[in-house]
Amino acid sequence: MKTSERLAVSIIALLAAASAAATNDRSEWPQWRGPGGHGVSTETGFAAEWSPTKNIKWKTEIPGRGHSSPVVWGDRIFLTTAIKGEPVPGGRKAPVHLDFSNRPGYLHPDALGIDHFHRLETLAVHAKTGKILWKQTSYEGLMSDDHHRANNYASSTVVTDGKLVYAFFESLGLYAYDFKGNLKWKSSVGDVIKAGLGPGTSPILFGNLIILQCDQEMGAGSFITALDKKTGKPVWRVERKNRRSWATPLLLKIGDRFELVTAGAESVTSYDPATGKELWRANGTESHPIPSPVTGNGLVIMTAGSQAKRALAIRLGGTGDLTDSPSIVWRHGKGTAYVASPIVHGNYLYLVSDGGILTCLNVDTGEVVYEGGRVPLPSQIRASLVAFEDKLLVTSDNGTTFVIRAGPKFEVLATNTVEEPVWASPALSRGIIYIRGAEHLFAIAPNRRSLTAGAR
Repeated sequence: MKTSERLAVSIIALLAAASAAATNDRSEWPQWRGPGGHGVSTETGFAAEWSPTKNIKWKTEIPGRGHSSPVVWGDRIFLTTAIKGEPVPGGRKAPVHLDFSNRPGYLHPDALGIDHFHRLETLAVHAKTGKILWKQTSYEGLMSDDHHRANNYASSTVVTDGKLVYAFFESLGLYAYDFKGNLKWKSSVGDVIKAGLGPGTSPILFGNLIILQCDQEMGAGSFITALDKKTGKPVWRVERKNRRSWATPLLLKIGDRFELVTAGAESVTSYDPATGKELWRANGTESHPIPSPVTGNGLVIMTAGSQAKRALAIRLGGTGDLTDSPSIVWRHGKGTAYVASPIVHGNYLYLVSDGGILTCLNVDTGEVVYEGGRVPLPSQIRASLVAFEDKLLVTSDNGTTFVIRAGPKFEVLATNTVEEPVWASPALSRGIIYIRGAEHLFAIAPNRRSLTAGAR
């Protein structure tokens, strides 16, 4: 083996050890969808029922708008927000966007925001009291593009390694803060333009790298990149041909190999996270991939539900072009969501539709276990599913969370509310469920009969 190859192997081993250590404490919720990005907590004892007068430990007002989900490490909760400012004098227009035929001039009817100044903030909240410990202005000024009226400029969830917290605002930069709120570095990956629909992809960590998937427009200029998490300097960057996406990559370990699996409408691609080298590619989701990948029993499962409903399961560990190969284990053509990510819990994959209808599939075969599981109230679902014990949490836009029993039979265990809109996905840490609403961050704890500490 050459010296350079031995060095590469050593680096990968160190990165693997660092990644394992970073997620060793399963009570932390350090990134989008928690440990490993799976959305499942291995803790027990969370509250299964809550209301404004029951089991809400505290609620804290969060200024501005943000769909970024809470991230928890120790006694710190981190999130981001966007605060709309004054109109831009003389107005401001969005970049020229392409339609599906690559013709310029596409304008989404719900795109807005670029004609105002905005301030983008990163915040830390005390997990026990709800007190805002610090907030830092990461960026203030002109926006690079519009956002969808149902989205905003603070939709990417932060990630932390317990030492620094990394906030990603796509076109407006990546910012690294210590736990006291001191800015350690900032970096730019350039404009990431998504047809005026706004950001959404979240950063993930692998050893000493922070990885960003930056698919944009109709594929021209798309890339995935890794930066040194200590300095923000680029380590590797790989160009992609995938059109705009909002899914977050999933980092998986298969035997002795790590795979960084990325969703894409044109192709699903797996990379070596240490180097960016492509390991394999397979069929894409066809629809815009907004839901993030999930995994179970050696499979990675992709879903999308914009132009068409798609779910496909791919066997991990492959090499080269897997399109239409036996590595494509199964496909399913209905029940997927436009925005919400599904979840694997045990041997089952749970899909939720935009209108709150659940489908349960066998992970290994794609066989339908049940479908048509309807939540008891009319609902629009954009928050992604999370789970603990034998319970799934399905949260609607109006702030209602349905507790569904995990398993082969659909059963609603409880219907709960925080009485304000919710688009972010819940976080689960140290016995507390954290829900970020349109105006407040809520801490839900068992055996609480009235609201106590925390800002109102």
